[in-house]
Amino acid sequence: MSRIPFWRTGLAFPLVALLLLACTPRVEIHGNLVDIDNLAAIEPGKSDKGRVLALLGSPSTESEYGQETWMYIARHTEQTAFFAEEVIDQRVIYIAFDETGVVDSIGRLNKEDGKQIEYVNRETETAGQRISFLQQLFGNIGRFNQDNLQ
Repeated sequence: MSRIPFWRTGLAFPLVALLLLACTPRVEIHGNLVDIDNLAAIEPGKSDKGRVLALLGSPSTESEYGQETWMYIARHTEQTAFFAEEVIDQRVIYIAFDETGVVDSIGRLNKEDGKQIEYVNRETETAGQRISFLQQLFGNIGRFNQDNLQ
């Protein structure tokens, strides 16, 4: 019986195509991507909250302190295979209102305007004892008897 080379079996091409597809980056856009034409229709000093809501929709977030500000946040990310997600672009459109609810100012922030937050990877100690996998696996042997099961 002769062996057929792998590339002649017809499996080589689908396997190579699958490997190449696995390396294709996954691109996603999250958030509220504001239409530039609708944004241009909002005039500081003239437009109110109702007009902004009609043109842009609900904001991604609202300010909690100080001057009332609505923020429309959109983030463009890319992830290749099992690697960490990378932020390619981030846009924040903010609209500040005066005390009467009329647009006071409009601004834009980019990815460069934000601060990168470094996460702290610490473990919190818990009460109890550390037991191995085998201790967990065999720890319950003999703990149960027929009298307790009925």
